[in-house]
Amino acid sequence: MSNERVLRKQVMSGEGEEAQPALRLAVIDDHEIVALGVRGAYNAVSPDRAVLISWYPGIAKMRDIPDVVILDLRLDDGSTPAMNLEYLLNMNVPVVVYTSADDPYLVREAIRHGALSVVRKSASPMELVVTVEAALNNEITPGLDWAAALDADSDFVATHLSEVEAEVLAHYAAGELSEVVAHRLGLAPSSVNTYVSRIRAKYRQAGRKVDSRVDLFLRAAEDGIVSYFIAQDQKRVEEAERIGNTLARTSGKKRSSRS
Repeated sequence: MSNERVLRKQVMSGEGEEAQPALRLAVIDDHEIVALGVRGAYNAVSPDRAVLISWYPGIAKMRDIPDVVILDLRLDDGSTPAMNLEYLLNMNVPVVVYTSADDPYLVREAIRHGALSVVRKSASPMELVVTVEAALNNEITPGLDWAAALDADSDFVATHLSEVEAEVLAHYAAGELSEVVAHRLGLAPSSVNTYVSRIRAKYRQAGRKVDSRVDLFLRAAEDGIVSYFIAQDQKRVEEAERIGNTLARTSGKKRSSRS
């Protein structure tokens, strides 16, 4: 019998609950009602289990170190799953992700950074309770969302972007003007803008936000595309500035000759 089945049997029968100390859970979510839902799940599945549940809208608000953290992936404080998981794992706190799972990238990010399990908010109370109890013992409970996220975790750049698109993204996302990217890659500025539009469309189709240039930079950094083509040193910055200044002078001369 698998560990999960044994745990389900123990939870349903109440086996061993009298000897267990109170379970301290921290629910980190924008909405306090989620914590009330976790309380309801334990009341329904394991009513005799002593559970102390605290709710926080963000990691920074936590006052005590819990036994297990139930973490949403989207928080209004602007934090990322990677940031939150790194902080919690440094405290040696096991983390169960409790999410709508509407963004596969965020789920993959959480898995990569040490989340033990992923539970969809539409899951049954039993699934949530069993997963939390497993996390208490540092056991992974891979569900369907976990498997789906890993299956989809392919190399986005290699799978979706052409070589030219990858180069355009690398330079454009790092802050270079379209004219500078065009000059560097031997393209027309209009072509650069077309490539950027195509790149944005591909990211959106994959469910990844690219509404602003900052978003585009974050996606490029997540996929390692920036480091593929642009060395992070002062020489690159100076070269971009030099090209920009040259183009500005050229443009100024053209305007002067026309007048």
